[in-house]
Amino acid sequence: MQTFIFVAVALSVACLVESRNYGLAGGLGRTKNATPQTQRLVNSVRDEIIGQLPLGYDREQPLQLTAVSYRDQVVAGVNYFIKVETGFNRYIHVRIYKDLRGDASVTSVQLEKTLYDPIEYF
Repeated sequence: MQTFIFVAVALSVACLVESRNYGLAGGLGRTKNATPQTQRLVNSVRDEIIGQLPLGYDREQPLQLTAVSYRDQVVAGVNYFIKVETGFNRYIHVRIYKDLRGDASVTSVQLEKTLYDPIEYF
């Protein structure tokens, strides 16, 4: 019986350690630096992102959309939560859903973010 309890506790601790390294299924993964694939994803939905920005958002500058970092969430497809620089140290967070067929769409955009704001579920 003591051996069973020891094994159960050891497995529980191992699972806890693994979940901290990789995140829970359905939970947000750790923050990672943007990759060329992340930038391609942002580029593929550029018009949708711009469509969710308030009128005049890019009035003072040419609008760039540069992926900086991201977190992902595996669901029936993947949700990408991406920090995007829009130019002159202005940042937004963009949530993009990519379905199992590979089709991507913008789910939500958060404005007035900084480089140091953590990427959280929204």
